[in-house]
Amino acid sequence: LPRGTTTIIADPHEIANVIGLDGVEYMIKITEGIPMNVYITLPSAVPATELETSGARLGVEDMIGFLEKHPRILALGEVMNFPGVLSRDRELIAKIELLRHRYKKIDGHAPGLRGKKLNAYIDAFIRSDHESTKPDEAEEKLRRGMQVFIREGSAAKNLHALLPIVNDMNHHYISFCTDDRSPEDILREGHIDYMVREAIKFDISPVIAIRMATINTARYFNLRSMGAIAPGYKADFLVVNDLKEFRIEMVIKDSQIVARNGEMIVDVSGIFPESNGRIGPMNPAKIRLKDLVIVDRGKRIRVIKLVKDNLITEELKLKPKAKNGKILPDKERDISKILVVDRYTGKNFSLGFVTGLGLTHGAIGTSVGHDSHNISIAGQNDRDILHALDEIKRMGGGLVVVDNQKTLAKLPLPIGGLMSDRTLEEVNKKLHRLQTAIRKLGCSYDPFMTLSFIQLPVIPEIRITDKGIVKVSSQRIVPLWV
Repeated sequence: LPRGTTTIIADPHEIANVIGLDGVEYMIKITEGIPMNVYITLPSAVPATELETSGARLGVEDMIGFLEKHPRILALGEVMNFPGVLSRDRELIAKIELLRHRYKKIDGHAPGLRGKKLNAYIDAFIRSDHESTKPDEAEEKLRRGMQVFIREGSAAKNLHALLPIVNDMNHHYISFCTDDRSPEDILREGHIDYMVREAIKFDISPVIAIRMATINTARYFNLRSMGAIAPGYKADFLVVNDLKEFRIEMVIKDSQIVARNGEMIVDVSGIFPESNGRIGPMNPAKIRLKDLVIVDRGKRIRVIKLVKDNLITEELKLKPKAKNGKILPDKERDISKILVVDRYTGKNFSLGFVTGLGLTHGAIGTSVGHDSHNISIAGQNDRDILHALDEIKRMGGGLVVVDNQKTLAKLPLPIGGLMSDRTLEEVNKKLHRLQTAIRKLGCSYDPFMTLSFIQLPVIPEIRITDKGIVKVSSQRIVPLWV
């Protein structure tokens, strides 16, 4: 809010994948009475696919009563299962029809879809997308009538790549959005205000940049009383120092000053409910050292290549490092072992290898793993990997950095293994300690956001879930060995 964001449209599919509609209800409840407009999109993909173990399932029948109960539901959440859309999966299409016939928007998710596949996706009444990473991809979606949301998160940074597409003819159909932006980045750089500043630096007209941050989004979501300073509109607006530096000096919400010079001036401490301890299951299987052994077969293996500042991964086929008949991590080639553990049933786990983290020793782990949020741990040795798993279980979810079987830093996330019940400032301090510890392990950037997407089986090219290595294009489990 001090950064000037007065309205949020949130898709709580993360916590919905952990505890179902109770999670959506929780998000609605804790945002009541705060000095922001908070709208919810009803998750479309719980679970995202059948290629991972989820904590809940959300079907059409579950949605019907929930829609009637909660007027703040604005749209169907991003339709990530684009293979299901293309094959016209009956359950998924029924969800789209349910929201469409109530005049709600259908939010999109179409990474890399082109040509006839994109046409078929749009034909299912999906009119927006925030997954474009290249200008020609975004331009094709614009030509086909989609609202293109330019995304700037902490792992997926697409703003500078896509700003060149903006012109006088198409800017009405372009909006800004964030997607998994860390507290540290919000405090240091900003939120949507950061995107406006960067657009202005790129020589985009300040008026156009502001439109993409305000009225374009409001009109797309049919929020007709928001996005402008005019009669009949909500009195939500900002005061900035000038239209070049665009430093926010004052935030007005419902005609009341709520923030000044980056600081809240209204007390919101009593609005949020007291934490009742842990929310959501954290029941991983008991894994022993011998379970982590991968026997050498003398063949090449699939290695997941992470791409910095992007969610897209690449599939590598490499000869592994081996000793005494066992496959090992290889710090010289920046290859770490990765373990993904089902945290709901305590049954499944899978092993693989990943490159791009920069780990030279130790291990890092997280219970944030889009979209089913199982536990993922990457490391250079098995004992540290097991220690990280035990630490995450003890915390009830969270982030951890381990070396020599000692916890160097951690951040508990007791709310679904996804969120903290501490203040933003407290969380940021612990994140800073995590970053300091990570650098000691050889990693030069924040790997947690990147690691959190390694399970997501709806963004190309290759992923790993608790059920195994996933080839996204074919939506099937493939073996480690090739």
